[in-house]
Amino acid sequence: MSCHLLPCIQLIDVCGLQEYLFPDLRGSIKSNVKQKNKDTAEKEEADGWDEDWEDWGEDAEEESRETTPDTDQEGEATSEAHRWLQECLVSVSPAADLIAVARKDKLVLLSPKYNADSRNEEVMSQYHTVWSGSVVHNSEEQVTAVMCLPLASQKRSTQGGPDWTCVLLGFSSGFLRFYTETGTLLLSQKLHNEPVQKLKCNTYTPKRYLGIAEQHEELVILYKRVLVTIDGFSLYQALKACRNQVARATASGETSLQPPPLAYKKWAPQDMESVSDTHTTGMHTPNPFDQMVLASLNSHTSAIRTNPPAASIYLMAGVGPYTGFFYAIEGSSQPILSEVAFAVASKLKSAIMSAASGWLTFGSKSKAEGAGEKQPKIEPATPLPLKFGLPDQRRAGLCVSLSPNNTYAATTDSFGRVILIDVAQGVAARMWKGYRDAQVGWVEVREEEGPHSASRQSRSAQFLVIYAARRGILEIWLAGNGPRVAAFNVSKHCQLVSISHGILGLNNVTCKGVRIKAFQVALIEPNGTLKTVQVPFHLALSDRNNKRVRDMHLLKKLKQVLKENTEQSESLNAQVRDLLLNIRIPSIAQQGVDKVLNTSYLDPDFMEGIVKACTKRLKVAGEDEGNIERRLFLQYCHLQETLIHTYREIRHLKSSKAAPTTDTQSLADLLGLQESEAEHLSSLVDRYLGVAGAGRSGAHVHFQDDMVTSAATFLACFTCTPHTTDTGSAGAISLSKDLPDEKKLELGSFLFESCVKYQGSPSDVCAVIKNSGVPLTDIGHLLMWTWVSEAGRTVDQLPGLYNLLKIISSNIDADVMASSSDQESSWWHGLREMCSHSSLCLSSYLGSMVSKAVAMEMLGLAPKTENRDQDLAAKDPDADTISMCETPSPVVEKSPSPTEEMAESTPVDIEAWNLLCKQLEDLTDIDCFLKLSSSEHMQVVNQSEELKVNVAAMLDGGKGCISEIVARHIARVGYLPQDLYKPLQEEQAGQAGDKTYSASEQAVLDAMDSLRRRFPHSLENDTLFSNCCWEYAVLWNKLPEEVNNFKVALDYLRLIQNAMLRQGVCSLMWHMFTGKKFQATAQLMEKVGKVPKDRLCRKEIGISEVRLGLFVGGVVDFLSIVMDANCETNEVPVFNLEQIWAQVKGSVSLVELAIDQKGTNYGLLTVFHQLATLMQAVITFNMKPVKVLSLFDSKGRHSLSQDLHNHPLLPNTNIDSSITVQRKQFMTRVITQAVIKMRESCPLTFSAMESGSPPNTTTSKLRLSEAGRWPEVIMTLADQFGQDVDYFKRHYVCELYSAGFDRLADEVLVTVNEREPLGTQLLTIAGQRVAYKLSVMDAQMVVDLMSNVNPALSTWLKSMNWALLLQAEVDNADIASLVRHSVSLLPEGHQQYELAAALDTLTCVL
Repeated sequence: MSCHLLPCIQLIDVCGLQEYLFPDLRGSIKSNVKQKNKDTAEKEEADGWDEDWEDWGEDAEEESRETTPDTDQEGEATSEAHRWLQECLVSVSPAADLIAVARKDKLVLLSPKYNADSRNEEVMSQYHTVWSGSVVHNSEEQVTAVMCLPLASQKRSTQGGPDWTCVLLGFSSGFLRFYTETGTLLLSQKLHNEPVQKLKCNTYTPKRYLGIAEQHEELVILYKRVLVTIDGFSLYQALKACRNQVARATASGETSLQPPPLAYKKWAPQDMESVSDTHTTGMHTPNPFDQMVLASLNSHTSAIRTNPPAASIYLMAGVGPYTGFFYAIEGSSQPILSEVAFAVASKLKSAIMSAASGWLTFGSKSKAEGAGEKQPKIEPATPLPLKFGLPDQRRAGLCVSLSPNNTYAATTDSFGRVILIDVAQGVAARMWKGYRDAQVGWVEVREEEGPHSASRQSRSAQFLVIYAARRGILEIWLAGNGPRVAAFNVSKHCQLVSISHGILGLNNVTCKGVRIKAFQVALIEPNGTLKTVQVPFHLALSDRNNKRVRDMHLLKKLKQVLKENTEQSESLNAQVRDLLLNIRIPSIAQQGVDKVLNTSYLDPDFMEGIVKACTKRLKVAGEDEGNIERRLFLQYCHLQETLIHTYREIRHLKSSKAAPTTDTQSLADLLGLQESEAEHLSSLVDRYLGVAGAGRSGAHVHFQDDMVTSAATFLACFTCTPHTTDTGSAGAISLSKDLPDEKKLELGSFLFESCVKYQGSPSDVCAVIKNSGVPLTDIGHLLMWTWVSEAGRTVDQLPGLYNLLKIISSNIDADVMASSSDQESSWWHGLREMCSHSSLCLSSYLGSMVSKAVAMEMLGLAPKTENRDQDLAAKDPDADTISMCETPSPVVEKSPSPTEEMAESTPVDIEAWNLLCKQLEDLTDIDCFLKLSSSEHMQVVNQSEELKVNVAAMLDGGKGCISEIVARHIARVGYLPQDLYKPLQEEQAGQAGDKTYSASEQAVLDAMDSLRRRFPHSLENDTLFSNCCWEYAVLWNKLPEEVNNFKVALDYLRLIQNAMLRQGVCSLMWHMFTGKKFQATAQLMEKVGKVPKDRLCRKEIGISEVRLGLFVGGVVDFLSIVMDANCETNEVPVFNLEQIWAQVKGSVSLVELAIDQKGTNYGLLTVFHQLATLMQAVITFNMKPVKVLSLFDSKGRHSLSQDLHNHPLLPNTNIDSSITVQRKQFMTRVITQAVIKMRESCPLTFSAMESGSPPNTTTSKLRLSEAGRWPEVIMTLADQFGQDVDYFKRHYVCELYSAGFDRLADEVLVTVNEREPLGTQLLTIAGQRVAYKLSVMDAQMVVDLMSNVNPALSTWLKSMNWALLLQAEVDNADIASLVRHSVSLLPEGHQQYELAAALDTLTCVL
């Protein structure tokens, strides 16, 4: 809470450093080193500033802790050996990676090194000497100024650190030289003939507030009468270039290099006798008001610039005046006419901005310069007029230090004063006397970020650090008129290092994430220890705010202590107690108590002790009636004590004995049911729990039964609200409103599970909860919410729930429990809302049954035990207990029963419970079906998104919500139609009911039968099939690659009996899913003229090339289904709902939406079917080049872009001849490719040649194969196109004979009408077969045969090319049969008839 001097750096081998820099004092250094270390250790023990927190709020001025040095210290001050540090020039890099110490001609560079053998308990960096040597070039030179300037790295991997650090040295000869960290000379330049007095650097600083410009980088070199400035960017680039040149020269061995010149400005301050120190405040632009004030002071005729020029302000300390403000105008603004003459006159003296022409030396460490060398040219300086200053003829300014925010400047003078100057006003704001040989520095402290720091600008405070060397004291003052906040006794021979610059080369982008300064002010002691000054922000605040910040600091420390520990202990108890009792503000102390109570590893005894200690302190201090915060905090502690006591009592009441088993009779007596109803309830629970995966249905985290909730978790679930009234109430305790479900479930399990699952006492638990003051309505709602939020509830747990709910309900106010025949009770209504919104149907169903029984008993409506059987026998089972029947049946209208006649006197709560119980029983049956899964059908969907049902969602889901949820589960699991209905399975298997089913199959069939009996209207066949078709289509739309889902959707679509409904579902599917993909496929195939490649298919359609054929084939089947439905006529179907679900409201169901669809156009469907067939042929046989849309005229292409219910102008058979020719050629190719594929799928062997037919293959199987059906499809398509069907039949017959399928060709042959052309074609095929036969026979035998035939036949056979046949090798009988067919088809007068007859004769010989 106070300021500190923290040691962070230790210089190693200080004695050796002194001996090197002071060779004349080696003896005295060795003799005094031990005494020096001893004195330093004694002073360190006395260091520190101990504040008395008991006097925190008092306004008494802090006493100075100055001490008078003793005679030993005076003697030490006179020693030359102890003043070595004050006679040296010391510079520390802002990145704390380099320290430079110089004296006269010598320079020593130190950098940190890790020492693994160090056993120093203090965490300090140890700096070792990395280079030492002489840096002067002649005997008359001396080092007069030194600076360590780190350069930013452009590499992304440096994590904010500098690339390297440059050492700048100013010499008495006027030279400015730049060195690396290893002492290598980079650049040397003489800018003026006078000695260099000071080196200052202004690096990049982000703008603090809106409207303030970012400060540019600049190096300032101060001579006695001249000020030289070098732009930071050019300096950064020049130093990088020099370092690169040195590296290349070292690698190549070169000795002569040319360094880049430095661009600089040179100013000569006017109207000031001498300058000893300077500092730049950056670039400033005067506002119009200040500009007019200055103009009025000069003359009433002075002109005002429209755009005020920017100026760099230099604050200088020296003599005559004491301090002066100099403005160096920047920019190139045009002067006005009244100032033209002055501008022309001063043009010759303008600032020099060019490459330096001075004497340059590079890469040399020569210590002497030749006397006859040419002296460098010194450029003249530009006059820099004095703007204003603080005149004091007798006072001489020694140094000036600017605050980090450029608001204040501190100066020291020859009179031993430290003066604080307001830079903006240019006036002295404060003066300190009696500080001779003082050194000053600045520390800027930012406020720690709190919870609301993002919404406001973070505050900062400026502290002035004054080191009075003669008095041996280090003081810290708040800037402005603030008090002294700290004072430290230190050695008289230290040196204060104030770092005013950062890393060179940063900008608004690269400065992010960079630690610009390791520290701001440090004190270097003679023993080589460097200590940094740490100042907390709260010291800059007023007393009231300071008190709050002090408490906030204690609270932060308390949080840190609790975070660092992992288990409680006596020391932790004492530490936490001490911190809390020292916090004065009650609101902050309450935060500390909350932090303790929220720590999970603390037990209730620890927490109670802390709370009681706080309560005792408040009571001992006296309860101030006017202090509301103190009273509220006291009440808050009492409430927390009550909760801790409640936690203890509940944990003490925990039981480990399991609850007893509940039999049917006990269950019936408990819930007021008939024994058959109780048996049905038990069987339903057993069936639900027996379904695979039912135990994983809960969406919440399940806790182990023996888990003990921690006290912190228990307390975090409640909100304590103290009261400010004088009624004597200690406040209220309630459940937290924003409690997460996991915490809520954990709390409910902790409170009630001992009574529900174990043999805990419900009365004792409820008594403890009642004494805690928590509202019983909240506890009752928590009980029901816990019950319905956990799966796996059993009938054995019902007695515990019943007793708890009954005790809680009996202690609730009568106003909350009030109920009548026309008004619901708010208490029971809240419980019904929880049951209706829970997705765990079984738990909700059991909870509603228990709540109903408790409500009936509370209202005096519970049936008596001896008359219960008679009362239940007189009731109509279909009236209000339909869901309790062993075999549920549809709700139908029945005659009024005695129960219905008495309904007017039944409270509305009981009626609502009856309805909710029936609805939850139905949903439990649905949920049981949703838990079923099949390993045979694995659907590619996200199974982690489990389907959930609850009463509230079903009532708001629309009339089709029941069939939709069942169909969605069917589609997700992948059930086929035959998996859900026995007749479909038996039909597919060809059996009459003798099929045996597996256990999983039987479970699905039984579940579907149960659901159809329970929902005869909602799960009617057409309704369920429609929704199943739609859900499969939705899955296919999400994953177009899974075309099998589309196929299954068509299977369900075919099962819809009502044609109007089937046609409506088809229209919806086409509009939502199928139409766009099909049209995109047609356009793509038209574009490429063949089957698209896989990349194009996936990009345009979303389906791979492999599955494209399945998709197009599915579209053909889909259009066939629509066309069939269009031809059928059915009445409009009527869809009803079950009685207990008549209150359903919401969106329109799918079947209702399908019925409202417009009728389709059969002619347009035909055109689409034709296109789909052509596309399927192209894909099946991989035909190219074929443009499928070009096979239609303009009317056809236009109609293919219409919806199915539109009536555009359709194409007819009278089309362009070119399109007719293209169609004919395409369909001919299809027939040929079909026969080729038939041949490939059924190859002939030599043994089969004798019979002329494929082995084990009949004609019917060939005709029904995938390729064998295409010729018939082409015939149908040719008829629709108006083509000559007989032509395609003749072509089909010829292709069959060519492939060797003579039996199939004989069957098609009889359907051909034009026989003469066919005879000619068959004769050619027969000749090709005979030619092949002759080619494989013996040559002599062929000569003998051919010598006996007609020469014309011999010549004709030689011209036959048998290679054109798909299957040339056939049986001789098949050749003879083919020749006889050709002879019978040709008329006798035909020109080839004689040739056919001669060939017939030859085949007989073969």
